[in-house]
Amino acid sequence: MSKHIFVIGAGRSATDLIEYLLNQATINDWYVTVGDMSLTLAAEKINGHPRGKAIYFDGGSADMRQEFIAQADIVVSLLPPAMHPAVAKVCLQYEKHLVTASYISAEMASFNEEAKEKGLIFLNELGADPGIDHLNVMRGLDKLRADGAKILELRSFCGSLIAPESNNNLWGYKFTWSPMNVIVAGQGAASYLKDGKRKLIPYNRLFTTTDKVVVEGLGEFEAYANRDSYGYIDTYQLEGIQTLLRGTLRQTGYCEGWNAFIRLGMTANDYKIADAETLTYKAWTESFLTLQAGESVEMALARFLDTEIDSDLMKRLLSTGILSEEKIKQENATPAEILYDLLLSRWVFLETDKDMLVMADKIVYEKEGNRYEKTATMAVIGRDHEHTAISQTVGLPAAMGVKLILQGKINHTGVLMPIYPEIYQPILSELEEFGIVFSEKTIAL
Repeated sequence: MSKHIFVIGAGRSATDLIEYLLNQATINDWYVTVGDMSLTLAAEKINGHPRGKAIYFDGGSADMRQEFIAQADIVVSLLPPAMHPAVAKVCLQYEKHLVTASYISAEMASFNEEAKEKGLIFLNELGADPGIDHLNVMRGLDKLRADGAKILELRSFCGSLIAPESNNNLWGYKFTWSPMNVIVAGQGAASYLKDGKRKLIPYNRLFTTTDKVVVEGLGEFEAYANRDSYGYIDTYQLEGIQTLLRGTLRQTGYCEGWNAFIRLGMTANDYKIADAETLTYKAWTESFLTLQAGESVEMALARFLDTEIDSDLMKRLLSTGILSEEKIKQENATPAEILYDLLLSRWVFLETDKDMLVMADKIVYEKEGNRYEKTATMAVIGRDHEHTAISQTVGLPAAMGVKLILQGKINHTGVLMPIYPEIYQPILSELEEFGIVFSEKTIAL
């Protein structure tokens, strides 16, 4: 019997997912419907495929959710994370499976028992990060434990970056995916385990507490702690581990620059600036500072940040235009929205650019009285502006998860993460066919 897949969202991360599902549709007797606020965009992703259909879909419309989810066998939600629970509720109502690439929220987790009772699979955290990181980490941990190893430390890092050949600004960064997510990244404490003790890093110190991560062939990166690593002790079955840290990778110098925006107050998203559109970016920046007699805004900024006026930090900040005489475009906007609009014009992901996704895992373990360090690294560079590294690494795992569900190869039910061998083994194996391969190395300590 034919199966019907409903993909909600046709944005940048959907390209390879939709292409994969359509390529599999004839083989597996599937039909794929793609819904998006832009019917044109959805139609472009379908590209005339005989088993594909593009529709206008507003994820905020309860009526539309009811109508189209009821017609599907499985739903892939690429909506913003806050909208997944509304989709999940309709999936429960009509008994449909669900796949997302987003973290499991408390509300999503609350659907676990009902999904189990109905034999449904709500497979989440199956993208790049979270997603491929879980797959590779669990593969490594399970293999080591099966060999009798005791896991002492786990560090897992991932970064969505710009490819070396397209890296031509002082920050080593361009917006290759959701820009506002980058602006508000890290707001809230990060939590992890280090040397047997729990660490809590508040937002105002997040970008000053960084690790150096070396990836062979790509050089050195810096990493800041990502969300709640501590919570993954149970997920990864790591009771007794001494260090567990999940982090986000950036090019060297980025974190110091971003911390300057935080210290200034430019990433705040909880209040509006009245008549913001009457200000220049220079006047806006000055509003965060107290100028001393005879001091320029540039001098005051350097003094506030305790740096030299010709330092690399100042060069990075000035390259964004925060002291330009250009007028702010957004009206009655939050500082984060103003910064978003400014950086969006500076960190443009050009048609000729390529993005890059980098992962680096490190596991320290003990076996037969000796200690070892096992590293696994992976870098994917986008093929072009449509088939980006983000599109490949977010979309392909999610699409492969859909295939496993529809083929009845996942035995677990409920609200799941991809931490089981029946999920991570076939997906990692198939990802290698698409060039998404980890390079591993083990050394004695």
